[in-house]
Formats: sequence, structure tokens, C-alpha cells
Amino acid sequence: MSNLPTTFLTHSQRVCRLYKSLFVLARREHWPDRLAYRQRMVEYRARLDANKNVQDLMRAKRLLIAGEEELKKAMYWHTENFNFPESPSGIAEGRYPTPDDSALDSWHPLEKAQYPTYFATREKRKKAYMEWYLKRYGVPDPPMM
Repeated sequence: MSNLPTTFLTHSQRVCRLYKSLFVLARREHWPDRLAYRQRMVEYRARLDANKNVQDLMRAKRLLIAGEEELKKAMYWHTENFNFPESPSGIAEGRYPTPDDSALDSWHPLEKAQYPTYFATREKRKKAYMEWYLKRYGVPDPPMM
């Protein structure tokens, strides 16, 4: 039940969320063209600044609701998600894979001597893992030819 809101959002919190959502919308609309993206953000900021000193709370609430509705309509046409290149499902995901831990076994003893505490701890962990593995799964059968 953690998805249920526990507190109400204040007017300023809703305005800040609207502003951040406008950033996302502008990125989706104009991302490769950075100049158009920045121009759209300046326009959004000018629209918000024009109404920041509204004293009538009902008018401020109507403006906020109108802005949220306008954002919802604009987001309808830009439903594709923006993925950063290194994030999951990005175009560069897994481009530089992390080396396997077994690569450290092939280090020369002089290289291992530079990090004695790490390799001592690593050997203890390898030994504890092998004991756990043999206790849990038993000795593997020899391969059949």
C-alpha cells in the first residue's frame, strides 16, 4: 500500500512538479535540437513567472489545473520514453561489460602482492563459497563421454 499518498501536496509542490514535468515534455519534443529545447524551457518559465504573484487562491488553483490539463494533452502525443544511453534498454547498455571476477585469478603474484588484504579476504570468501556450494549441492558428477 506504499503507492497511496499519505499527505496532500501543497500548491507550491504541485507547481514545482508541473515545472519538472514541463522539462520532461520539452526534452521529448525537442531533444536533439538543444536550442529549440532551451527556447521552449524559457517560454514555459516565462508563463510560470507571469502568474507567480497571483494573490487570489482560486485563480491560482484554476491556473494550475489548466496547466496540468495542458500538460496531459501535450504528453499524449509524446508517450515514448526517453532512455539515457547507459540505462537499461538504452542503446549503449552493456557496451562496456564489467569483467568477471575470475579474471583476478589470472593476475601475476607480484600484482596480487600490491593488494594483500583484498586478496586474502577474497581467498577466504572463495573458500567459504565452495564449502557452502558443496554442502548445498554436493560433489558434481564427472562428465560422461
